[in-house]
Amino acid sequence: MTMPALRSSLLAAAMIACTLPASANDKPFRIGVIDDMSGTFSDNGGPGTALSVRMAVEDFGGSVLGRPIEVVVADHQSKPDIGSAQARQFIDERGVSVILPGGSSSVGLAVQAVAREREITTLVSGGYAPNFTGNQCSPYGTQWAPSTAELANAVAKGVVDEGGNKWFFLTADYVFGHNLAADAGKAVKAAGGQVVGEARHPLGTADLSSPLLTAQSSGANVVGLANAGPDLVNSLKQMREFGVKAKPATMLVYENNVVALGLPAAQGLKLSAPFYWDINEATRAWAKRYMARFDNKVPTMGHALAYVATTHYLKAVKALGSDDAKGIARKMRELPITGDMIQKARIQDNGRVVMDMHLFEVKSPAESKSPADLYKVLATLPSEGLFTPAEQSGCQHLYKP
Repeated sequence: MTMPALRSSLLAAAMIACTLPASANDKPFRIGVIDDMSGTFSDNGGPGTALSVRMAVEDFGGSVLGRPIEVVVADHQSKPDIGSAQARQFIDERGVSVILPGGSSSVGLAVQAVAREREITTLVSGGYAPNFTGNQCSPYGTQWAPSTAELANAVAKGVVDEGGNKWFFLTADYVFGHNLAADAGKAVKAAGGQVVGEARHPLGTADLSSPLLTAQSSGANVVGLANAGPDLVNSLKQMREFGVKAKPATMLVYENNVVALGLPAAQGLKLSAPFYWDINEATRAWAKRYMARFDNKVPTMGHALAYVATTHYLKAVKALGSDDAKGIARKMRELPITGDMIQKARIQDNGRVVMDMHLFEVKSPAESKSPADLYKVLATLPSEGLFTPAEQSGCQHLYKP
């Protein structure tokens, strides 16, 4: 072959190579995080969740199936329509293999519905409504965050046993608040107490004077706070401002809420969670790395659960040799959930991750030894009897081996 002919042949081959589709191994393996990055729940999950997922990817080695792992993030602004659109864009245009929805449960459920339709895996580490593994479950989804039932059951009985037997609920008016109030009400009645009233408020309400005065006049000796995040903080602050004599009962409290209130105001509050940074050596080691990269902010259970869920998912992908959502659902149940960030964890047939829960009390200023020293452990609650069994959850997509 002459030199001009050789050059022409090589040029033609190069042009053909440029027009061929990229190999699957050249494409990043994408993990999508759709969360509240700037609004009401951004400190509970948000940027901290994105960091936790990236830490899990780094600790896993940064690649899977021979492809580099990329974490893509979107801010749903606590709007279900925006969250749904972002999920479609992530799946159709970015080619994500898995989505972690967080923030408002209403948005998370909308995201999971899109993922279910497209047969994409979801890892719910920051959504607490029971619907994720109940009547709106997905055969490709797992819920790592404890639901309102577990949160309520862990706290309500203890409050009633201490004499708090007449409850009035201050409820955030969306799916999470409704479920938390309903589940806590059942727990109160089962413990021998009674519910004397309820007032609902929109998400992000600044002025809670009207519902709190209603609670004051109800004769209740407990105000059950069926809300979270800044709404919870505002509720506690305004209870003091208005001189509400009833005792507050909190069921979902994050570390950042306690920091926002300050220990003098938050001391004595009881809460339940499967994770706290100072539980054991594994939690302390991980939290130390997290805080070093996030302005010394204490990680919440949502952040830790995002790390554990992502790690377990990537192990399943590696073991299966594929990101096929149906196969991943099987493999995630077959593999043990390892490590000591959470204890005795396993996945039920409805996708609910059950694990031991811990009952905490916020420390007094005198008890606290550092800005991050917030809780003391009152008890460890075994998962048996605490979580709703899969067959009683209302899930229509129970896993069948």
